[in-house]
Amino acid sequence: MAEQLATAIEFVRLKTQHTAVVRGEGVPVADMIRFLDSAFTVLRAAVDAAAIAPDGPAYSRYDTELEGDVTIEAGIPLLAALEESLEFNGVTIEPGELPGGEVARVTHVGPYSELADVWQGFLRDLEAAGRTPQKPYWESYHVTPGPGTDPSRLRTDLTAVVA
Repeated sequence: MAEQLATAIEFVRLKTQHTAVVRGEGVPVADMIRFLDSAFTVLRAAVDAAAIAPDGPAYSRYDTELEGDVTIEAGIPLLAALEESLEFNGVTIEPGELPGGEVARVTHVGPYSELADVWQGFLRDLEAAGRTPQKPYWESYHVTPGPGTDPSRLRTDLTAVVA
């Protein structure tokens, strides 16, 4: 993997994490950014209104290959489980979770436009190391982009369950 694109792979054990999510089923790849922007806007508004209590950075989770129509979720880790779905600004926020167990992770600092290349290198390096990446894959966003955000300062963790 190109060193300038990501840190070295680290292997860690995670506990299952409760989350609040906006799910997208059958989202065309071309519409993923629009879906995520809309979903994160609703999730941030729910946090601001104290409807949910975050416990970590926002993330997007991929349960399918990123081609054609995808299953994706935008989420926020929570301090406690969301007991039931809630409607917020006309959007359903559902209980979810990020899986526990052994995962591999790299950190990318830079623009989102580089993430596809980082993912390809990350997954290729895992397989070269004799590890099998398994879905779901997810990205955690440590810097919330907005007007005036310098893309070179965006920090994204890429995570995959491994066997």
